[in-house]
Amino acid sequence: LSWGKNFPLLTDFFIDYVPMYDKFRAVSSIQVIFELCFPVLAIMGLQSFFKAKEEPKLQQKALVQTGVFGLGIIVILVFAKSMFHFTGSNDNYFLESYGPDFVEALKEDRMSLYSADLLRSGFLIVVTFAILWLYIKNKLAQNTTLIIVGILMIFDLFFVDKKYVSAKDFVSPVQIAAPFQETPSDAQILKDTTHYRVFEVNGNMSSARASYFHHSLGGYHAAKPRRIQQLFDYQIAKNNMEVLDMLNVKYIIQSDKEGKEFPTINPNTNGNAWFVSTVKLVNKPDDVMKALDHIDTKKVAVFNVHDNEAKFRNARLKKQWDTTGTIKVVQYKPNYIKYKSESAKDGLAVFSEIYYKNGWNAYIDGKLTDHFPVNYVLRAMEIPGGKHTIEFKFEPQVVKTGSTIALISSIGMLLILIAGIYFERKKSGAKK
Repeated sequence: LSWGKNFPLLTDFFIDYVPMYDKFRAVSSIQVIFELCFPVLAIMGLQSFFKAKEEPKLQQKALVQTGVFGLGIIVILVFAKSMFHFTGSNDNYFLESYGPDFVEALKEDRMSLYSADLLRSGFLIVVTFAILWLYIKNKLAQNTTLIIVGILMIFDLFFVDKKYVSAKDFVSPVQIAAPFQETPSDAQILKDTTHYRVFEVNGNMSSARASYFHHSLGGYHAAKPRRIQQLFDYQIAKNNMEVLDMLNVKYIIQSDKEGKEFPTINPNTNGNAWFVSTVKLVNKPDDVMKALDHIDTKKVAVFNVHDNEAKFRNARLKKQWDTTGTIKVVQYKPNYIKYKSESAKDGLAVFSEIYYKNGWNAYIDGKLTDHFPVNYVLRAMEIPGGKHTIEFKFEPQVVKTGSTIALISSIGMLLILIAGIYFERKKSGAKK
């Protein structure tokens, strides 16, 4: 299964028919099952070995067979070393950047690590075999044997884990408290206390530095919405300022020829929310993306009427919308946003926030109201004339369900504990 697309017959079957399997971020995640199964099997095997104390011949046979099998695997892997190419996914880049000598040195390092791991594994097999053999011959007590085997396990875990988390990975609390240094550009931007976003050009869309100080357009998350990356690839990367305007990018951090950063203010940003006069109707997401190439996002919203018409009932009926109203953000939190609107007529408001149907709910004056996606990534809703309070709340049902299950489980465990104590005391009283 961890071969993924290299073994499509099995992978496709699991993705299509095994519940929740398609939620794995990477196919290699299935290997975590080994981390559970192998220790459990090892403990069960060790337990069976000690239970066979009265049958020393059976113990010896099982130990010899296991030792021969383990060392046999090591020997096979040693001789199979020449069959492996020891290349990496980035070797072509290293070859172009640093030359063939560098790549060959990398391969030698990989072969050295491979040999060292085989040597370590062989050493552990031999030592464990010797310890258990001494136990069979009554040279070691069972408790002593278990302690020595436990020390070997810790020894193995320590040196393997050290490859992933070593001393160089630990930093001082001071560095954690301030992982990024504030630049003059950051200081200048932070003087603005309104709600806006910052786009750091040098950081592309994956830099987290600007996100530490500002509401940033970029940043990195393993599970970010795909549409954000698509919008960057097809619009922002082409310097489409209309898209930056609708994303409320007020400041752009750039660098001069000497590499010195400086902030540029975008005077044309659309703000946190605005009323549009026209809706451009299209029938598929690709058409929404194409429409962003040449529209004025302050006046026009692009709506996929084929997928979301049920949430926007006036999409086909109303050709022109009133734009004389105002809408302002009055409270902003990651999971809660509050606006105040005032208009003489009904209007269509676009909000410079990502549309995400799995959790975000919209309310007008406390009443749950439909909102829908526009402009490929943003959210919009119909606002009736007059003065209104608009709220967006992040209320994912999965969190509520999980909290309910956790509460019921906790109460159940508490009741079982109380019942156990009660019956144990009752049993003790009956014996007396």
